[in-house]
Amino acid sequence: MDEITHKILDMLARNLGRPMSIHELTGKMEQTYGSAYYANIHEKIQEMAQDSIITISKSGKSSIISPYFENYLLIDLLAETELIRKQDFLKGRQEMQMLMMEIDTFLHNMPFVKSISLMNPERNAKLNKAEIMFHLKSPNRKSTEETKIEISAIMASLQRMHNIRIDYLILDDETFLDLLKSNENNPIREMLHNKIAVLYPQGFWMSIRGEILRGTTIIAEENETHPAKISEENLVFNLARFGYTEFGPKLEQGRPICMEYIISAIMFHKDARRMDAIPIILAKNSKKTNYGLLLFLARKYDFEGKMLGILKALRNLIAHGMANIDEPIRLLEAMKIEEIKANTKSMKEKLRLYNVT
Repeated sequence: MDEITHKILDMLARNLGRPMSIHELTGKMEQTYGSAYYANIHEKIQEMAQDSIITISKSGKSSIISPYFENYLLIDLLAETELIRKQDFLKGRQEMQMLMMEIDTFLHNMPFVKSISLMNPERNAKLNKAEIMFHLKSPNRKSTEETKIEISAIMASLQRMHNIRIDYLILDDETFLDLLKSNENNPIREMLHNKIAVLYPQGFWMSIRGEILRGTTIIAEENETHPAKISEENLVFNLARFGYTEFGPKLEQGRPICMEYIISAIMFHKDARRMDAIPIILAKNSKKTNYGLLLFLARKYDFEGKMLGILKALRNLIAHGMANIDEPIRLLEAMKIEEIKANTKSMKEKLRLYNVT
């Protein structure tokens, strides 16, 4: 693959679902790579369109380009783009090369792994950390849980061995696609803009291709949400969306943000009053909660012990509708997370107040 083709496909992949004009693409390439020449890019785009790698449509005077997922060969080209990015990222990073080699060695033959991606790799490498998404096939629930426990044990071992912080997210294929399709801000839509599929990139893009060919709109988010920076207005709005309405604050239309981010924001600010909201929204939205995503954020922002305490208390207090919390409890216990016990009495009173128990 020549350099210009790689850069064009990389920009289209990073901005999936956001068709761009050639001028916009040139600007983004210059911002990312330091230089870009419109004439060269225009010529290459015409070649790629002739090869049915991309499509060109008109919007006013602008030519809008999009990846052409009907072409099966596009998947291999996107996979090659990922591998080029992987090689560029690993050059000069010997410790990270060793980590990737060991992940590949330990997980290469694990039957349910569909792809492995590094999230925000350059930024995290500077902080001596790695954020890794394990994208699993969708076997039966028992096999998935066993795979999650095995991956968690391997990551804990590699973290100790390399003296590097590893925050990892484990999602089955169905959940991965649900998050990509969501209209809420969530880490998976945000990771598309800056990730490298380091193992089985074809599996990563085949999942996305299948969903797009079914007519699903998948839109990458350019900016990452940080729980500490979620505004008060957005917190109030989203808590109300999930069934927790506060007295006092005026409810205004806000930006839809996934519940797992909202819980992380409450944990981050350590607001004792708002902490009461967490068991309530978990109980009211148990079947909608993405516990894999919640555990990832709990690891990333250091509230695993508190999360374990809340989940165990909820399981004891609510007699029905909370079967989904058994797996995250077992995963946390398997990783020997020290439980920080929740105030069961206060939780019970609040749950009753919100008609949950």
